[in-house]
Amino acid sequence: MANNNMRVVVDECCSGCRLCASICPDAFDMGDNEKAVPRHKTIPASLEVEYEIAAQCCPEKAIKIFCQV
Repeated sequence: MANNNMRVVVDECCSGCRLCASICPDAFDMGDNEKAVPRHKTIPASLEVEYEIAAQCCPEKAIKIFCQV
């Protein structure tokens, strides 16, 4: 994709299953509330694929990726 305007948000419906952190440990941490927290608000080009895979695999569909214009 090579778009440095891609942003990520984790919706409050995150169940804390940790799948995203296991798929993409360089992109997600688990917060104090045991829900996923993205390490980056703007997705680095080197992690775009990992973020996309994590979003597609999220069982709650809580990971949202946006392209800012």
